[in-house]
Amino acid sequence: MHKNVKRYLGFDCGNSSVRTVLGTFDGDTISLELIHKVPNQEYRGIQYDYWDILAIFHEMIKGMKLACDTYPDIASFGISTWGIDFGLLGTSGELLSNPLCYRNVLGSQGMAKAGKETQDALFALTGIQNMPMNSLYQLLGIQNALPEYYEMAKKLLLIPDLLNHLFTGEMNSEVSIASTTQLLSMRDRSYSDDVFAAVHLNRDLFVPMVRHGLVRGTLREDLSLAYKIPRLQAISVPAHDTASAVVSVPSVAEQFAFISSGTWSLIGTELPEAIINDSVQRLGFSNEGGVFDTITLLKNSCGMHILQNIKREMEFNDNRSYSWEEIVDMSKPTLQQGSAVSFDPNHESLYHPDSMITAIRNLCGLSTLGEIIASAYYSLATSYKTALDDLERITNTTYDTVHIIGGGARNDHLNQMTADLTGKRVVTGPEEATSLGVIALQVMHDFPDVSLTDIRKIVRNSTHLGEYVPRH
Repeated sequence: MHKNVKRYLGFDCGNSSVRTVLGTFDGDTISLELIHKVPNQEYRGIQYDYWDILAIFHEMIKGMKLACDTYPDIASFGISTWGIDFGLLGTSGELLSNPLCYRNVLGSQGMAKAGKETQDALFALTGIQNMPMNSLYQLLGIQNALPEYYEMAKKLLLIPDLLNHLFTGEMNSEVSIASTTQLLSMRDRSYSDDVFAAVHLNRDLFVPMVRHGLVRGTLREDLSLAYKIPRLQAISVPAHDTASAVVSVPSVAEQFAFISSGTWSLIGTELPEAIINDSVQRLGFSNEGGVFDTITLLKNSCGMHILQNIKREMEFNDNRSYSWEEIVDMSKPTLQQGSAVSFDPNHESLYHPDSMITAIRNLCGLSTLGEIIASAYYSLATSYKTALDDLERITNTTYDTVHIIGGGARNDHLNQMTADLTGKRVVTGPEEATSLGVIALQVMHDFPDVSLTDIRKIVRNSTHLGEYVPRH
């Protein structure tokens, strides 16, 4: 293909970490090098949880500096983060506050304000599932609980767009992250005037979208001078981490099923057009924006959030660290006895409890930690099976293989349980799916003859893939 080596910078910001990754494309493969990684978390104010966006940006510019000092030939950069959260800018162009976290009660308050009839109308207009975390409902909650924020706001920038603004000074967005607002009609992938009218939100808050693969800004001159780094171009990549991850699904098939596994699990497929009907709404699926005008039809379900919280709570209570191997070993006796209990991992009591262990005990009457951990694993695998069965019904397609991408790809225990319960072949990898997707779009900017199918073959060549087959 192309034998000249090109280097790119990717930022992958999740709920739990901020990562700066260097991608090297040699014409046949993409290799990744982790440059900088720091933990990320929300912080409690007086009533609400916030993200420390300037600390996140500081670590990203530090990562860019480290990368550019080592590799002065970096061509461009791209940013991908979690969805739905946003910062509000005032008349001066400065942030009015740190961005609020989607786990606050504001979204639930906004949903209650909208009511069931409006919610049904919104799904029909957008194709996006009604969830309290969606930007639309957070804004409705802010209107009531924090009216000064809403009244003073002149522009709204979703997290990756806000970070891109801090890097470049530009105010723009792209379709994958914009779709998480629930303000786009996914039939034509554009902001819907009917939605804004239905919920009485200000359309002027929202910025234009830049098509994938195009330039969406250049590093600010003052940052270039201060940090002695080149004025790199920012490329429009799928800024929602799920959409970037789906770019790197290493499938040679035209139709595939995936589970993007991390704090959340996104179970779905890639389609050319949205499917908006009663079944999609009833079964909890959304038509999110995918790469290059595709639709990522998916169900947003609980992932490792429950087990991460159990582990964190155990470490706090026992004043020691636990390895994941120890956590898995604690679950095995209950699983081997076949006595694990299946509960709904998306139950509202498990969304943001003070104690995850107590919440599960209250939900299903389990007593020992081993039973709780085993049932958490079993419930996650069961929820995957249910979602995949529903996906097949909606799309009228049978998927013999499911691709598990993202951090959950290294979870052997859960991957084998998923194969066993679904009866499907499970292919795992890449683990760094979001980072690969961010780098891949920059490759496509520089090499217009490289197609999405080519990219997925390149990812397949670049990655060690795991395989799990049903044991019974």
